[in-house]
Amino acid sequence: MKRTRKKKTNPLKEILLAIFSCCMVAFVLLWVHTNYLIHPVAGTSMEGSLQDGDYVLVNKKSPISRYSIIGFSMPKESGMFVKRIIGLPGDAMLIQGNRLILSIGDKEFSTTYIFEIDPRVAHQLSGKTTIPKDYYFVLGDHTAVSKDSRSFGLVQLSDIEGKVQYSLYPFYKLRPIN
Repeated sequence: MKRTRKKKTNPLKEILLAIFSCCMVAFVLLWVHTNYLIHPVAGTSMEGSLQDGDYVLVNKKSPISRYSIIGFSMPKESGMFVKRIIGLPGDAMLIQGNRLILSIGDKEFSTTYIFEIDPRVAHQLSGKTTIPKDYYFVLGDHTAVSKDSRSFGLVQLSDIEGKVQYSLYPFYKLRPIN
């Protein structure tokens, strides 16, 4: 009969390998936690792009630009929001009663949007001619039902969690978000 040799294992090597593996897993989890967030979509305000009950991956470090979909919270509002950026810092604006005329692009008022806004928002923005530095005007894609900058005002950069990059759940909808 042939004897099989048992491979000698070095306990120190096994311990070091286990410690290294745990450190690598911890590093990856820390990196993911530092750079990403999973954010729920609640309500129908983003219908067309996202649905109620979807979960999205938010990149905390990705630069945001006009038409980016972002995740954010508002200091005086409950819950978290997912909306699309329409107005950027420096965009020209004009308040007329409860209407906001927003000019986007390089030339003043060559491309404009007109929005009916809440009287409190109109009062908050009165006297301003541009969107201030570090503030954004956001809208839901389903504007008829969306609670957005028209009702709660401009979103401050510090309240923005990041840019939505992927729809994660339900799994059959797994896709990048532009």
